Amino acid sequence: MDQDMEVWKQIFQELIQEVKPWHKWTLRVDKDLLPNSLKLGWSQYQQWGFARFQCSLCSRSWASAQVHILFHMHKTEGKPEGKVKMRIFAQRCRNCDQSPFEFPEFTKENISRILNNLVFRILKKCYREAFKSMEEIPVIKEITLEGPHDKNNCEACLQGYCAQGGLHEAMQSPVSLIPPAISSPALEIDIPMPSPIRSGTTMDAVKGNAGADKSKALPQPWCPGPTQNAILPTHWSPRANTHYGMERRAQVSTSSEVLYSHIPQNPRYRNLNACYCFLLLIIVVVIIVETIQWTST
Repeated sequence: MDQDMEVWKQIFQELIQEVKPWHKWTLRVDKDLLPNSLKLGWSQYQQWGFARFQCSLCSRSWASAQVHILFHMHKTEGKPEGKVKMRIFAQRCRNCDQSPFEFPEFTKENISRILNNLVFRILKKCYREAFKSMEEIPVIKEITLEGPHDKNNCEACLQGYCAQGGLHEAMQSPVSLIPPAISSPALEIDIPMPSPIRSGTTMDAVKGNAGADKSKALPQPWCPGPTQNAILPTHWSPRANTHYGMERRAQVSTSSEVLYSHIPQNPRYRNLNACYCFLLLIIVVVIIVETIQWTST
């Protein structure tokens, strides 16, 4: 777990330095962290992701798409620094009677995606940066899972923080966010445990699943402000070895619209023009009559 946390901390520092290069943020594990139990000035973000487990007693392996990750975050008032507390809820083997709760193993790609979502929440809640929209970057499911979630062996469910009941964030700051995109309940099934060392290349088998996610664009701020220099770049890949970096594609319209203005004539102007014509006709007639009379005399 300690070795895995170093990966989380490293990726978090890389991401936060991209948007706030002169600010100091720390990420640490808090095993006593509870959802919706916030200190004054703290904000919460929680997500459910895909990860693998291995029993330390029988070496059985399984995967779950309902792994609960909880974050509490706080920025120091008036200072360029902040703190993030994190708790990842464990699961235990259903085949062993006295099995301990095991901590999950995430791929680096999914860690990057989860921390990407966290960094956006930090910008939104702690820095009050405005975004027109904020979509959840979904985690990658390496395999297809079917059936109900194993609540009897899930630490979060046993403590009353069921994944199915956590579709919306509670006790949030006044700014409203789009809730996390929660996948459908999944049954933990026995699968072969892969190598502990993971990299971006281990996800080649699921390119079809990740292809749909690749076109998702990171949300952009809709109004300028003093923190505009910290706006996330249009093309932002959290890690150099990530094969599923986000990209933003500008949608260019190929059709052009021509607006035509049409001003209907006013009946008053039409009547006035008729009067002018009639008056001009009378003058011409009078001139002709006077000319005839003058020539006849």
